Amino acid sequence: MGSALGLAALTALAMSQGADRLGNLPALTDGFSAAFVGAAVIAAVGGVVTLVVMKRDRAAAGAAATPAFSAASAEKAGV
Repeated sequence: MGSALGLAALTALAMSQGADRLGNLPALTDGFSAAFVGAAVIAAVGGVVTLVVMKRDRAAAGAAATPAFSAASAEKAGV
């Protein structure tokens, strides 16, 4: 469902930028270039959001968890 909506949005973007003029090759190229730039922006925003959420989850998990391997046990193990 999500990929179908994304494809529809990118197709609408391409058509609004000139991809609907099939006889005019520069307009067609401009339309599809706009769609590819739009897809790249969406992918970049998704990557940034993923990194931010992963860092926040890691920090929360690290603060809540107790270490299984303490400094005292590290000295005993010779690490």
